[in-house]
Amino acid sequence: MEIFFLGVGEACDTAHGNSSSLITTGNGLRILLDCGFSVPHQYFRIVEQPEQLDIIWISHFHGDHFLGLPLLFLRLWQLGRTRPLTIIGQKGIESKVKTVLDLAYPTFERKLSFSFDFHVLHAQSSISVAGLQWSAALTQHSQYNLGLLLEDGSSRLYYSGDGRAGRHARELIQGADFVIHESFSMVDTFPYHGSVTSTLQLAEELDVGRMALVHLDHELRRNELPAIEAMIQTVPHAFLPVAGNRITF
Repeated sequence: MEIFFLGVGEACDTAHGNSSSLITTGNGLRILLDCGFSVPHQYFRIVEQPEQLDIIWISHFHGDHFLGLPLLFLRLWQLGRTRPLTIIGQKGIESKVKTVLDLAYPTFERKLSFSFDFHVLHAQSSISVAGLQWSAALTQHSQYNLGLLLEDGSSRLYYSGDGRAGRHARELIQGADFVIHESFSMVDTFPYHGSVTSTLQLAEELDVGRMALVHLDHELRRNELPAIEAMIQTVPHAFLPVAGNRITF
């Protein structure tokens, strides 16, 4: 797989954008992991062809993870997309997506030149879509959030969305080749967010390949970056990505 980090920040991070990654699987499928406010502009800086996006995964319904969808759809329509777009998420994904599209651009869905293909993934379950295995676990977050394990037959990628990893999420993380995990604070200050400390503990306690720490509080990143980098350097397979990083594993 290949990961392109479109953004690595939280909702209010003007320097690093909302956390989102573009995944290219071993069989060439392109998958967008979450689509917050800033994501469409970042996406269209690197992708010009409207048909290239195959699937969108939405981890939960906070704005910095899914309110970029109307703008993404608008631009895909402007560019002439005709191929159906697959969208995968928790129960209610279809109604949420269509509601925010109508709020942003009333009646616009009727004009779209492409259709949506929705799939629902429940916590602690798996589905097969487009030849890939999708497995989910509920995380500890203020909104119902699903951590995702994506498998293409040769690589296993875990993406946390938001939230601290509980038992079921840890089971998905175990053995993953690559983990993208939110790390909002330095320590576990907030009950519904991970932290730099707890994410690094996951990297040390579980059998994983590489561990990327994203979604840091923007003030924490600005004020404590040397201390954060020093902590990360103690865990050889952990790192702090920035927008624009491209990793193949």
